[in-house]
Parts: sequence; C-alpha cells; structure tokens
Amino acid sequence: MKTKFVSLILAFAASFLVSAQTLKLVSATSGEPLANVSFFSAKGELFTTSDIEGIVQREALLPAQETYILIHDSYKIATVSAKDLDSGTLKLKDRITEIAPVIVSNRKAKYMTVRGPFNVYLTVNKEFNVYADGIATYVYDSNTKKVKDLYIEQYRSFTTKNEKEDRKKVASLVYTGFLKLPELERVGKMQEQKTNPKSKYKEISNNGYTMMQFNSAGLQDKPFTIFGYSFYDFIYNSTVSFTEGSLNLRDFTSYTEQLDFKLKHKSEPDFHQMVKYATFIPQEIGFTDKPQPTKVRLDPAKSFYNERYWEETGFPNMQPVFSSFSGQGLNEGPNSGQLN
Repeated sequence: MKTKFVSLILAFAASFLVSAQTLKLVSATSGEPLANVSFFSAKGELFTTSDIEGIVQREALLPAQETYILIHDSYKIATVSAKDLDSGTLKLKDRITEIAPVIVSNRKAKYMTVRGPFNVYLTVNKEFNVYADGIATYVYDSNTKKVKDLYIEQYRSFTTKNEKEDRKKVASLVYTGFLKLPELERVGKMQEQKTNPKSKYKEISNNGYTMMQFNSAGLQDKPFTIFGYSFYDFIYNSTVSFTEGSLNLRDFTSYTEQLDFKLKHKSEPDFHQMVKYATFIPQEIGFTDKPQPTKVRLDPAKSFYNERYWEETGFPNMQPVFSSFSGQGLNEGPNSGQLN
C-alpha cells in the first residue's frame, strides 16, 4: 500500500513539473490541440511553434515579452500577454482554414507526381533572414516510393536588406543557401520511418487526419568546425499528415519541417541560434510514364512567376507576416517571369 501511495505522489509530481514547463494550445471551438502556431514578439522575432499536440515549451518563450502575436496557417489569430500564459492551457479562437481539395488521378503509371505549394524561411537569433515560396512537383517512383526528381514551376524569394555583411559576424550574413525545398523522401515509406530507432515518434488523429511527428538530434556533445565556423546542437523536427487511417502516398496531405542549430565564427564568443522552417501542401496527385521537367531553378537573387499563385486558396503565404514586422519591407528578387 505504501509503495502504491509513493508511486501516486511521484506520478502527480511528474505531471505537475511537465505542465509547469509547457503550455498547451487548444481550439476554443473544438477543444482540439492547435499545431503549428507560431509565437512572434511585437518586433517580429519568431520564438517558437507548437507541436502536433499543441505543446509549447515555456523555455522557448524566453526572454519573456509583454505580448506575443500568434500566427496560425499564415494568419494572426491572437495577441496574448505574458499573464495570459500563466495557465497550463491557452484556448484560442482559430480561424476556419480554406483547404484546396486534393485532386487525385486514378491512372496507373511508372511515376507518381505530387504537386503543390511550398514555403521555406530562415531566422537568425529569432529574426527574419530569408524567405521563398512557390509551386513545385515531386516525382516518385510508383514502385519504390522514392523521390526521383523535383520540379519548381514558379517561386518568389525575399531577403533582408543588409549592406554591412561581415563573414566573421554570423548574424550579419544573408543565408540564401538555406532556401532549399523540404526533402520528402521519407513520406513514401512512412511505416519504416515510424519504427526508425534514430527518431523519436508521436502521433495524433483528429478532424479526419493523422499527424505524425519525428524528432532527431545531432552534434549535442561537441561542435563541428570547418572553414572557421562551428556548428552545434542540431535538432530536426518534421510532421507528416495523411488522411486518417492511411499511410498511402495518395492520401498525403501536408508536410512541415524545422531544423534548429547553433552557429558561430571562430572569432565570436557565443553561438547564434539558426532555425530553418519549410512547408509543402499536396494539391494534385497524378501518374505519368514521362514526367515533364521544368527549366526553373530556385535562384535566391531572383523570382520567377507568371501568376499570383500566392493568392490561391490554401497557399501557405508567410510573406505578409514577415513584411508586417519590417519597417523597410522585404527585398524581393526581380521577377524573371511574365506576370499575366
């Protein structure tokens, strides 16, 4: 009896400690957890994003701000004060997101194509650095489910305006090299990924979808140094969603990833926090024996588009969010396409 009593006390204490360290975001309408809610400061610093269970680590919100601006699905859904975060659960009035229907072809062929919008951006010490979005198509082998190619149709690129770049000052640089689309190799073989011992895995289902989150880490003990730069403390998180009850690539509905790491030049005393974010949303899934490649390559110094694709339903457009915090606006690369 005494042993059971002690176990009960320990379980309660553990639960209390976890809730004290975390904050849970839920929909005020449905009570369901809200994933991918971003916390911005009034100055536009991106502090953290909630996971698939709506959980935010309180430590990630430091240093504490008077107010936080919450962004969900590229839209502002709330402004909350530090006092609002005192409770263990924060109920938010989330917006009804317009989701473009996924068009799926029934034709069988050698390759499966997954087409849809993407975005990718990087923050340095929580501040905006570079951003790109567009329309892309991933080409999978229908049998092996491996990615064989990736075609970009249209894109925009934006950077900060910094005329005082110094390669010895990490925070002064513009990191256009990080404008890479997410790698969706694992999406075709989700069953293998779920049992991968190198990743931590958790899953949640609601509203007809199953969300799977994978976490892994590297260089936790000792930095890796090359060309005078030290890299340290890599944490990689990715979330894949499917229609509930399926892991079939035909039922793939969304993908997000976040890569956190620390970087510094050898002349600097402290590391800088770097975070890369990326999103891809399937809208058309088809089959073909002869994929039609494009000649478009994502050049961070340019943009290439023939239509205002970012105004379409369901597009993950984060550019207005970052622009709203920038007094001078963002620097868009000149469009080399022909806007209709």
